[in-house]
Amino acid sequence: MKLALAVIVFVSTLGLSFETLAASGASGGHGDLGTKMNSLFPEPQKNPAQSDKPSTVKLTAPNFLQKVAANQVKLEWSAADKATNYHVQVATDPNFKWLVKNEHWIKTNSFELNGLDAGQKYYWRVAAVAAKNDSMYTKSLFVNSVFVASEK
Repeated sequence: MKLALAVIVFVSTLGLSFETLAASGASGGHGDLGTKMNSLFPEPQKNPAQSDKPSTVKLTAPNFLQKVAANQVKLEWSAADKATNYHVQVATDPNFKWLVKNEHWIKTNSFELNGLDAGQKYYWRVAAVAAKNDSMYTKSLFVNSVFVASEK
């Protein structure tokens, strides 16, 4: 008996729900309210000038697998069009899991790195950044290289 009553209540509730949905149509039961609210808060329009990624840099020094002095190295790269700054990462592994440096706001085309361990390979990469761009167009692709700190 309880089961039959539960089924009847469930079916009648579904019937009311279907009727309510059918009567409200596609507007969701709020009439023109959704359109009015959307006109108050329009979606922001994309600025095409903020959708151009900066060009990719070209690493110039040190050369691939070049031996450098263990106490200091100057990393250099070419300027990138539309870049406001550069993101430089240096790591001891090729996957950049073990970062030695992670600098986001480099304004010049070079970066000096001190205190390297002799005999250690260092992997480095640079990406051009357009800071005022939309978030998905902010950075160019990273360009990677590797150098070796020479024995003292």
